Amino acid sequence: MKEKLQEFALVAEIISALAVVAGLIFVGLEISQSTDQAALNTRALETAAYQDLIGQILDINNTYNADLVLDDIVARGNRGELTDPGEFNIYTGYAITVTRHADMACFQCQQGILSEDRLASAYAIFINQIYHGQQNIQQGLEPVISIMPGFQDCIDKVLPYYEQNRRPSFEQD
Repeated sequence: MKEKLQEFALVAEIISALAVVAGLIFVGLEISQSTDQAALNTRALETAAYQDLIGQILDINNTYNADLVLDDIVARGNRGELTDPGEFNIYTGYAITVTRHADMACFQCQQGILSEDRLASAYAIFINQIYHGQQNIQQGLEPVISIMPGFQDCIDKVLPYYEQNRRPSFEQD
């Protein structure tokens, strides 16, 4: 009888060891699936953030391209030629909107959501329509926008993309 109990105990030990191994395999598979799902969720959030950024670019471009008065105000604002307070307010509002868009792109790049190439692409509106113009008028006038250090880091990162291919739109009449 004692031998039978020992055999049952040995079988029970083997079965419990197999159950522990099976449980560990199951836990490992669950962790792997959970990790994969978290990565997919992260990619989905990154995609949504980038799509929102592209939507903002389209909205800004559509507003600017459809409004010849705004185009003129931005061009004159970038040359420091605005004297009408209403036009200056329009220019300031537009400059702030474009700057905030660039700031969001900078934040997304700093969070690892945007690559440097995509950051440069997202900065096109800011660099071509606001930044270079602000650089032109800062010598004699109070700048419309102020640039924070982290934001300046992003500007410094993307400027090489634009220096060779800069559109002189604000320099034209």
